Amino acid sequence: MSAPATPLIGVSDFVRRQTPESPHSHFDGDWQELVRLVEREWPQRKISPHNPEVSLVPMPADLLPRFYASLVQVTPETPLQAQFKPRVEGELPFIQISAPGAQKMPAKRVDIIVYSHDCLAKDGDAPEPRQADHYIVSINAATSEADEPMHPMTMTRNFLGLKGGTQPTVPYTAEEFAQAILFWSTHARMG
Repeated sequence: MSAPATPLIGVSDFVRRQTPESPHSHFDGDWQELVRLVEREWPQRKISPHNPEVSLVPMPADLLPRFYASLVQVTPETPLQAQFKPRVEGELPFIQISAPGAQKMPAKRVDIIVYSHDCLAKDGDAPEPRQADHYIVSINAATSEADEPMHPMTMTRNFLGLKGGTQPTVPYTAEEFAQAILFWSTHARMG
């Protein structure tokens, strides 16, 4: 029996904000190269425990030097800045804490978050006309090999079905929310 064909992968507008100049994790390459890497690694994907239409495609160790993480472990000496703004235009603003002056670090673990076209369509975020079966939505680059919980505001946006969120088919647990709050109380994105 042959392996299932790799679906057509596209790039969402949301992930395009993850550039070297941005405060977000990024890939040191162009979008088409990232699409080819996701297609190559597609058989290794994991399905999100909260939504079967969301895949996490891990990047192999030999590619990690090409990904950069923007997360900072906060210490008493870390300068912090607060801004009240949306992630992207059209979403609700919220208080975002960043660490100005911090530098991105080479990633020690990377998952490329990929949503099915149908999943994005439910939220009104799918490109029209349809361009692919699945779209890269986020480059989740971590500074450690440990799991990093989703930001509590992202979880909240998803859980409540707010603009920019994708409601989970399996709701988050109280423990997952608590772990996310605990983690993000000592971490910030670079500013």
